[in-house]
Amino acid sequence: MKINSLATAVTTACLAACSQLMPKLSPHHEVDFVSEVRPILELRCLECHNRHYSFAGLNLETQKTAMKGGRSGAVILPGAPDQSLLYKVLHLGHENPVAMPPTPERLEREHAHLLHDWIQQGAKWPEGVHLVPPQEWKNRQS
Repeated sequence: MKINSLATAVTTACLAACSQLMPKLSPHHEVDFVSEVRPILELRCLECHNRHYSFAGLNLETQKTAMKGGRSGAVILPGAPDQSLLYKVLHLGHENPVAMPPTPERLEREHAHLLHDWIQQGAKWPEGVHLVPPQEWKNRQS
């Protein structure tokens, strides 16, 4: 009887340990550009990638300019986050000159996941939605 109890305890412990190593599966949800992606891009990207200061030739203010890309070409490949430079640069080490954001403080993991999922889901950007760089927030109309 003690062997069965021990076997059950070991099996339970192993299953618990394995479940901690496996990625958590979140329920699929459609990423909303306006409420989820827009704030990330405005807060973390538009300071340097806007019409006044388009670092690397990249302006992320509108769908048209964002999808056009910059000097490196397209940065958003709808349906292909792992090939999209916008997503790939988030995972580069800070010592890499193209790592984004360019500060030691990295993008929050959940924000990176949202950008991944948004791109995976086709990078839908509602027509007429124009992003505003932080430098212009005081002039922003709600």
